[in-house]
Amino acid sequence: MDFTLTEEQQMIVDSLGKYAINELKPIALEYRDRLIPMEKMCDIQRKLLNFGVGVGVVPEELGGMGLDAFTMGLLQFEIAKVSPDIAITSLIQMTVGKLLPLVPQHLREEYVVPVLAGDKLGCIGMSEPGAGSQVTAVNCRARLDGEEYVINGEKLWISSGGYSDFIFLLARFNDDPVGGLGLILVDRKHGYETTDIQKMGLNSQSTAQVSFQEVRVPASNLMLEPGKAMKVLLTMLASSRPIVGLMALAIADAALEESVLYAKDRVQFGKPIAGHQLISAKLGEMATKVQAGKLMSFRALSAIDNDERSDVHSAMAKWFGTEMACEVVAEAMQIHGGNGITKEFPIEYMYRSVRLFMVTEGTNEIQKLAIGRSLTGIDAF
Repeated sequence: MDFTLTEEQQMIVDSLGKYAINELKPIALEYRDRLIPMEKMCDIQRKLLNFGVGVGVVPEELGGMGLDAFTMGLLQFEIAKVSPDIAITSLIQMTVGKLLPLVPQHLREEYVVPVLAGDKLGCIGMSEPGAGSQVTAVNCRARLDGEEYVINGEKLWISSGGYSDFIFLLARFNDDPVGGLGLILVDRKHGYETTDIQKMGLNSQSTAQVSFQEVRVPASNLMLEPGKAMKVLLTMLASSRPIVGLMALAIADAALEESVLYAKDRVQFGKPIAGHQLISAKLGEMATKVQAGKLMSFRALSAIDNDERSDVHSAMAKWFGTEMACEVVAEAMQIHGGNGITKEFPIEYMYRSVRLFMVTEGTNEIQKLAIGRSLTGIDAF
């Protein structure tokens, strides 16, 4: 299987890579471990539209660029190398873009147009305090009252939640575990509230708790009626998981580059530590793990672009890529020794950031169970 980049892909990857280093890296350093303000993040995402990042995935007939999954993965990799926080916000915009075709016709001028222009940011509301890996346990309720739905409940771990102008909300419309779940568009002006969550890393972007208390939404904002939402959202997750793997591997790739430079510069026992077998072997293993993880993600993204079943490939790519990335960054910290745990070097930030990717977009344990189910036909959930 050939994953050689086309001339067009290589050009856009190279140009985005240079832009990320020159424009995004200084912002990432300035806001390390503190939230990038919403206005600034909107401006960042608006400028990234020139490269097709985020909503570049939107079909051309809707005003987007119609970029394929493989290209989107390459773009996210370049951003995550300099700022996983900005890359996460871009990933959420990409996911929002995938759902834009479902926005009812009468709402498209209000939402599709400004999202494509970078004037509005959205988010996806799935996880809850009691519904993480078990999505069917969603309990956020939407009750029909005349021409409106009245929504009550909470969502948790919502990326871009604090930035969001609107949320594509997975809510329970009746008590059927799966058939009762639908998707509805809720605007910030309807009254939902957000509280940002402080984490061990990736605090430069918004991860939020979203609260709904008697929030009234026009019934015409329903995007997917009860019974149809789960299939669409699970398919969407399968397409984003390989990209999550690539984003983690981008952090690992950056850590590898830092380690190579450090190993050539740091002198111990009369020579650069790169000249010691143990360090050289570590670097070789790290480079191999990054490449192996990338290839698994490329395979999954290729399946998506070829309309092949991709759920198993995506699950493999997500868990393998993120675990290899964590191993590589841990080795980078060892190579840096005491310097690796100081804030004067970037490795400690990378170490804290990459670990979170083993939990997001479905924990790695859930990915392994999904793979096992595909092998046996038996559900171990």
